[in-house]
Amino acid sequence: AVQLASGVAVACENPGKTHNLKFKVKNDECVEKVKKEKDDGDADTINVCETDKVVWKVSGRAKSIVIDGDSTPFAWQDSGFKDKTIEGTVKPGTAGQEFKYSVKVDGLDCVLDPKIIVQP
Repeated sequence: AVQLASGVAVACENPGKTHNLKFKVKNDECVEKVKKEKDDGDADTINVCETDKVVWKVSGRAKSIVIDGDSTPFAWQDSGFKDKTIEGTVKPGTAGQEFKYSVKVDGLDCVLDPKIIVQP
């Protein structure tokens, strides 16, 4: 386990799992939250391991995921607009990093900026 500044030891358990997420949208179709598909739990910040897969279920207008900054946990920086699912597998070499990303809605000027944390 790795000791973090908070004093809490965190390590990846079960790397390679899939994180199924969905979007909560407002009446204007802008995304207001990212949620876990299974239980509607808050997923605006998710903890993943290298080799984990992150899948966002898209409904309504097409959405895109754009990783902020110069580095990305996936093979892509911008998913492009998709209308069914958006997915990425967390790359090796990203452990211990945080990635903010933007959720964009096709044709609308609204952005949500959640976070992915790759556990060591």
